[in-house]
Amino acid sequence: MHQSRWTEPQRKRFLDVLRKSANVSAAARAVGMSRSSAYQLRRQDPEFRAAWDEALEEALDLLEAELWRRALKGVVRPVFYGGRRCGMIRSYSDQLGMFLLKAHRPERYGALTRGRRELDEEGEEGGTDPRERLLDLLASIHTRLTGEEEGEEPVEGDED
Repeated sequence: MHQSRWTEPQRKRFLDVLRKSANVSAAARAVGMSRSSAYQLRRQDPEFRAAWDEALEEALDLLEAELWRRALKGVVRPVFYGGRRCGMIRSYSDQLGMFLLKAHRPERYGALTRGRRELDEEGEEGGTDPRERLLDLLASIHTRLTGEEEGEEPVEGDED
């Protein structure tokens, strides 16, 4: 199983399994080679590395297509009552839908998007510089937490 020479048919089969599974261990097992020898071949052979990357891209494209299908069409699951199957129900995953939206429309659904968009719009349109807004926000937080304006000396007798 740990032979060091990869034959051309082994390489092709490895890439085929990798393309279908995105799983290096499974692909190596399918051709009777070790996972580490696959990575070693990848490091040493630029053509194999490029074919590997392409196979993984294809596998990820297939996964993405399946996730889109599930997000749009749902997944049909059996419903049981009293230990017997009594019907089927189509389930949808809001979490999967949001994940896909965040991945494909980060400008609209990504983390911190609303705040980032507001800062960008104000900065681009001649509004305040985003750094100035951040400093103002920090000063406002400081005032709320301490009850004093930044730069003011505490009044004697204040034990805060």
